[in-house]
Amino acid sequence: MDIPFEKTENMFWQQKLYAPVMQEEAQEFRLPESLPDIGRVIGAWGQAMLRNKEWRDNHVVMNGGVMVWVLYAPEDGSAPRRVESWIPFSARMEHHQDGESIVRAECLLCSVDARNVAGRKLMLRASVGLMVQTMTRKKALLCSPGQLPEDIQLLERAYPMVLTREAGERSFLADEVVSMERRPERILYYRISPRVCEQKVLGSRAVFRGVGELHLLCQDDQEQLFCADVEVPFAQYLDLDGDYDDGAEVSCILCVTSLEAEPEGEGVRVRCGLMSQYIINAPTVIRCVEDAYSPRRELEPVMEEVVLPAWLDEQVRQIELQERLTGEDVPVDAIFFPDVPMVTRQPGSAEIRMGGSFQTLAAAPDGSLHCKTVKSYRSETMPTECDTVPCTWLRGGTELRREGSGWSVGARLETKFSSISTKPITTVTGMKAGERRTPDPERPSVIIRAKKPEESLWDIAKYCGSTVSAIQRLNKLEREPEENRLLLIPVV
Repeated sequence: MDIPFEKTENMFWQQKLYAPVMQEEAQEFRLPESLPDIGRVIGAWGQAMLRNKEWRDNHVVMNGGVMVWVLYAPEDGSAPRRVESWIPFSARMEHHQDGESIVRAECLLCSVDARNVAGRKLMLRASVGLMVQTMTRKKALLCSPGQLPEDIQLLERAYPMVLTREAGERSFLADEVVSMERRPERILYYRISPRVCEQKVLGSRAVFRGVGELHLLCQDDQEQLFCADVEVPFAQYLDLDGDYDDGAEVSCILCVTSLEAEPEGEGVRVRCGLMSQYIINAPTVIRCVEDAYSPRRELEPVMEEVVLPAWLDEQVRQIELQERLTGEDVPVDAIFFPDVPMVTRQPGSAEIRMGGSFQTLAAAPDGSLHCKTVKSYRSETMPTECDTVPCTWLRGGTELRREGSGWSVGARLETKFSSISTKPITTVTGMKAGERRTPDPERPSVIIRAKKPEESLWDIAKYCGSTVSAIQRLNKLEREPEENRLLLIPVV
């Protein structure tokens, strides 16, 4: 006799890929006729932007570009000049699209460089790092029994877990005039790092607010250089497909898609296009039947494994990087170019290597400007038994510090570790039951037996032809008995 189970669909998003992609681009740039010839390059800066992501012929393709600013000293000895250019990039990663899928990506500028190859020509190079995450919409069929004969015993378990229920993206524009303590006459370069300060789910909406941490190198009306850090606020809401209870959380990745900054009044007008790539993680309880038997008939349960990618925990750690600057130069500005984090799995742990390059613009004793680059790295180890450990970097600001007669440069990186478990759950999806047997009149009515190590009441009842509830009643038990305890096992 087949005993059917009712099947219900449980929909979720499963991570299929989390991997870095590095893309380096080069470009020849010729000076406009209105500018003097190049004597030497002082420094180069940039802002990476991600414009779109899509699937093409089993490839993930990401398109964007780097806005590059170059400061150079003219050959004729006149004041430093600035030029700017746009270097497009298109990064590809081979990856099979499995049904309904999305791509999430973080984009950062790992390095930018400019060299003069002729009096009026520059060779520009930019290295972009992307952390690419693909997610596929999946469904798990969970089975529950209907009406069962009273002699069939079920081992039912409830698994509280957090699943990704929804994923999507939305683009928006932050347009603000931000005030500054010192009025800029001219902006030489600017870069922004968006950061989410607060995010939450309210029923069928997700809301978040944050700031774009904008760093600028400017000239005042006396042509004196100064740097400034200001915050560009933004707030947005997202209409969701589902309606969620308390406990659901939204997790956003922000990418810059466009950026403009220009002096206006006593401050700066900033127009920043942002792409919010979000997922909704919601707590749920998965109930399933793990085992079944009958003390009065042959029973053959049909077993299957169900994989549900459960989010376990999330940790945020701060990594401090600091390097001392040598020489008599006086630093004017400093920025940090982070490298893509490298994750190395070990048994029971994951090591994440973080770091990058400090670039410092400094004035020599004779007043000439030049840039120096110093590399800095650190590693963090996180204990984990999970199958997957995504790592998301969050950029902190760069700080110049006076130390005695010298200087040091430092940066704070906040690194988020999100642990996901893909351990399968074994569940009963059906049964084949034999005919009910007539009890043997010579069988013992009670068995005396000691509990063995790592043995449960379910194991004892199944082996001895009893039930868990009958053993609990006869031995007055409210929980699992201790090891080696003698138990009275009533035979049903």
